[in-house]
Amino acid sequence: MKRLITLLPGLALLGALWILPTACTDEQTELGNTISGGDALYEGKTYTFYADRAFSVRDDSLMTTGYNAYNTLGIIGNYQDAIFGKVSSILYTQIALPSNYSSINFGELTIDSVVLTLVKDHLYPSNENTYNFHFEVMQLAEALQSDTFYFSNDSLAVNPAGCFFDGDISVGANDTVIRLPLGNGIDNVLRQTASSEEFIQTTKGLRVRLTDAGSDGMMTINFAATKTCLSVYYRYRPEDTVSSKYVFLLGTGTSRFTRFVHDYTGSTTGGADSIPGNTTLYIEPLAGYSILLSFDNAIRTFAAEHPMATIHHAELLLPTADEADDMKPTQMLARFATGSQNYVADLLDLYTLAGFDGKYDDSRHCYRLRLTQHVQNLLRNGSDEGTLILLDSRQSSAARTVLKGITGTDRVRIEIVYTE
Repeated sequence: MKRLITLLPGLALLGALWILPTACTDEQTELGNTISGGDALYEGKTYTFYADRAFSVRDDSLMTTGYNAYNTLGIIGNYQDAIFGKVSSILYTQIALPSNYSSINFGELTIDSVVLTLVKDHLYPSNENTYNFHFEVMQLAEALQSDTFYFSNDSLAVNPAGCFFDGDISVGANDTVIRLPLGNGIDNVLRQTASSEEFIQTTKGLRVRLTDAGSDGMMTINFAATKTCLSVYYRYRPEDTVSSKYVFLLGTGTSRFTRFVHDYTGSTTGGADSIPGNTTLYIEPLAGYSILLSFDNAIRTFAAEHPMATIHHAELLLPTADEADDMKPTQMLARFATGSQNYVADLLDLYTLAGFDGKYDDSRHCYRLRLTQHVQNLLRNGSDEGTLILLDSRQSSAARTVLKGITGTDRVRIEIVYTE
């Protein structure tokens, strides 16, 4: 069952929803002004583009499988607040043989214990709190397929008789590895003689989640850590007194995906497909909200007045609102809103990833994203069809934030340095 990635819902209709305030620019014509771009100074004329249109838009077509080789973090848990409502994250993963094994012969072994270990990366909403999480680990009723792309709204049925763990585990700041002793017949699921592919199809996989019976919070898991795995302690003969250990792959090295479930009932955002961003913009991970910006009026005006301008530095500033969480997202990215939806040219140049590129500047209370090549390309085209702002960790961290909108004194803007 392969599925196509679709555009964010509502984008095709946003043209009818745009609000059209006057585009404002602020030019300082004298030479010698400088803007610090993280680790460099740029000399030339300065100019400020103000956005004329902005929306918070639902990002519910997020593919959560297919990137496992480099997307090594995942998340499980439940969290809710007044602004974004409730979100739940559920992990589905295969159990697989180590990469250097093509088959397994467990048919005659005595299995003493099976332990699922998860390496904690961080906790949300506070990395310093201790949470009494209620873990549930169940066998899937159908196999998670290696050749299928799964999305954030996908799910797989579970075997009601295959609940291998259902209990409370305390997880705090100093806990690095979470150990879940599995039982209720998982030894019979693993005790088989099979090829690596037959084993995946027969075991089907696991669903791992935190239920509402425990603390409200979320845990990010490091799948690249060798201790994130399924360990089996076994004996070749019942009379043997020493156990051996076999480690199955879980997460990295297998196919996995994450399901994100949102309930916006009674929340500030209300779950609308698009929310005008005059005063406030919302950006939320886990298939929540992205931000759609357009500087079209300002780009057209500047391009007409300065057709020979060369952009030496351009920086998008996204000020945070007073109601923004203290635990903010790590980094923001920019992508074209139309066409192929590729990331903008600046993000494809690894040498630009320094300073404040997409990261939060605590001294200025804003996110700063370098868009020099992107702005130059917009001026070359003479228009701006829209730019999407996304969270870099939108599949593996629950950190979200609230930004100021496109009106007011401290608003969304692009500051540039140029010559002509």
